[in-house]
Amino acid sequence: MDNVNEEMAKLLAPLTDSRRAHSIAVGRRMESVAEILPEHLREDAVTAAYLHDVGYAVPGLGFHPIDGARLLRSLGYSPVVCHLVAFHTASVVEAEVRGIDPEVFEEFEVENVAGLELADDFMWWADLSTGPSGQAFTVDERIDEILSRYEVGSIVYTAISRSAPLLRAAAQRAAGSM
Repeated sequence: MDNVNEEMAKLLAPLTDSRRAHSIAVGRRMESVAEILPEHLREDAVTAAYLHDVGYAVPGLGFHPIDGARLLRSLGYSPVVCHLVAFHTASVVEAEVRGIDPEVFEEFEVENVAGLELADDFMWWADLSTGPSGQAFTVDERIDEILSRYEVGSIVYTAISRSAPLLRAAAQRAAGSM
């Protein structure tokens, strides 16, 4: 899956140019490490990485990880893809800051999938090591970049600040597997 397929391109088309470039770069970054994942998760992890931000272009809850996961589920994507999208990059922390009931995540929990925790870590790492227009960043650079775009006390600033230790730990676990 070296390139975005036609279906993915259609799903990414409504995104802004920079968000689309970010999503494609995250997908490519995941492709570059997918062989480390258990074989049964590779394709789903790559697909989820390319499509992790499609929820920005979907009306719904107004929370892109859940909106994207719901869209993908409605289109027949696997429960693993939907899980990886719903839970990407400490979305549970941001939902808490936004006052969103944590029960919204329950529909995307999957059980007994060997290696899923590692796939989650790689998803977070791929997202966090890719800048807003697709450029390569370190995790710390990406966290700093996000914080620089939002005011202190805003939802995103607060969520990223609270989740930074979780984000760094996931990226470290992923890096330790490479």
